[in-house]
Amino acid sequence: MPELWIPSGTGHSDFTERKSRFIGESRKVISVDAARKRIKELRLEHPRSSHVAWAYVLGNDAALRGMSDDGEPHGTAGRPIMDPIVGGGLTEILVTVVRYFGGVKLGTGGLTSAYGRCCQDALESMPKVLLVERNRVELRVDYALFEYTARLAGELGGLIVEERFDTTVRLSIDVPVSALEDFRRRILDASRGAAHIETFGASEVNNR
Repeated sequence: MPELWIPSGTGHSDFTERKSRFIGESRKVISVDAARKRIKELRLEHPRSSHVAWAYVLGNDAALRGMSDDGEPHGTAGRPIMDPIVGGGLTEILVTVVRYFGGVKLGTGGLTSAYGRCCQDALESMPKVLLVERNRVELRVDYALFEYTARLAGELGGLIVEERFDTTVRLSIDVPVSALEDFRRRILDASRGAAHIETFGASEVNNR
């Protein structure tokens, strides 16, 4: 599967084309419900707008997609928003474009160009990170190995989710699948086999 990217912040765009104002926003969403909620919020924030067109792509494989022209001529709003998202290899993302009609018709070509530009500008201003598949690792190590474990996790792209300090140090770390065996081997070597490591079979997707 090709590399996929997810938003790590929000992108915005705002310009006027032949008296119509176009306001774009790109942001991370993790479900259809979250996307619909944000679209509803925008309609409330812009009650006098003419249209709120949108497109989203969701899932670890970017397979779940939806879009809407919101009353614009078919294919002139939702598709021009969707295409830059797919072309940019993005997922877990919603892009919306609010339009305030200024009294001058743009035609199908003008609309397609304006919605596409608004989406592209919002995407270009949005920070993003690479999607990485990780497994949750629970481990218990002596205090003497805590700094080494934390440093190793960082070197391999792991994310420390939780630290618990008792008679030993208990850590929950999300480790990239590709680095999991290396991480286990090096921890066991450093602890001379004393570290207790448990890997959960269910994987989750995080960013780096």
